[in-house]
Amino acid sequence: MRREAARAKGGFAGYDRACRGIDLESAATRVAAGEPHVWRLKVPDDRGEIMFADAVRGDVTFPVEAVDDLVLVRTDGTATYNFAVTVDDTTMAITHVIRGDDHLSNTPKQILIYEALGEVVPVFAHLSMILGADGKRLSKRHGATSVEAYRDMGYLPEAVTNYLALLGWSLDGETTVFSRDTLSESFSLDRVSRNPAIFDDEKLEWLNGVYIREMSAGELVDRMVPLLVSAGLLTSEDAAARREWLMKLGPLVSERLKRLDELVPMVAFLFSDTVEIEESARTKVLEKEGAGRALDACRDALASLAGFDTESIEAALREVPERVGVKPKVAFQAVRVAVSGSAVSPPLFELLELLGRERSLARIDAARPFAVE
Repeated sequence: MRREAARAKGGFAGYDRACRGIDLESAATRVAAGEPHVWRLKVPDDRGEIMFADAVRGDVTFPVEAVDDLVLVRTDGTATYNFAVTVDDTTMAITHVIRGDDHLSNTPKQILIYEALGEVVPVFAHLSMILGADGKRLSKRHGATSVEAYRDMGYLPEAVTNYLALLGWSLDGETTVFSRDTLSESFSLDRVSRNPAIFDDEKLEWLNGVYIREMSAGELVDRMVPLLVSAGLLTSEDAAARREWLMKLGPLVSERLKRLDELVPMVAFLFSDTVEIEESARTKVLEKEGAGRALDACRDALASLAGFDTESIEAALREVPERVGVKPKVAFQAVRVAVSGSAVSPPLFELLELLGRERSLARIDAARPFAVE
């Protein structure tokens, strides 16, 4: 029948109900004789249009002619998807079936199965698909596909939850950042959009950065320590002993972090005895005229300080540029590159306090031969 329909205009039109009228005794005899068979749903002849109120899409109607006597149990004895999920949901007393709109065509079939079983039909809600930035259905080609992958990339669970909630739903049309408790208290299907949502990696990264910046110093340190330990920068015992030091470091990096996996490369120089200066930083900063004079003067100013705290360090270094005839940017960038190895780092004066006097002076001495007078 399928081959004949394929040759005819319009193609295969579905099951022709050839075995619909077989009496139970004949069917049982043929089954006992080993004849291959399936179990089908006998759609009532007098069943009208299949209608249901979708919690997202509103009233949806399917013509009953669009549903043939669908197979419930295959020849090998296994249940088909529509039969299995309907029985499963019924057994678990599921009240709401919330799923992607790619399952919309399954709904009329499942409604007929619920009715045949004499069970209450649950509320259906079909969500629009999530698309990639290219407008195509989200898939592996768009990047990370697992929760673990996003965790390893440095995304916070609360930021991911917040962002996923925004894909097709909104709290009030304006609020972007909200807690899980707020989401739990406020979520309703009537605010779910019918339009497909776009998964925007940049927005997720921005939102993750917001969550990082809103953390307390103590909470941020708790998130930082496992990463620092895993990278071999310190041990758990060191972290406990140096917690006060880490509490000072946290706020310095939080403003620059969008993902937690950026932390280790950003602060690794603070945990080493020496630092390797990036070639680009050496060329653009240390080889600029006046960098050598600035380093010498800054070193002397730091070495003469009675106390090595951020306030004292800043006061001493801010006097250097005018005294040696260089721009503040030249002087401060030269020190930054010398102690961190990069032209980009956490705030300089706080950074020097964290490094301590001895290590700061040693790094300036090591960088001095590369600096131009």
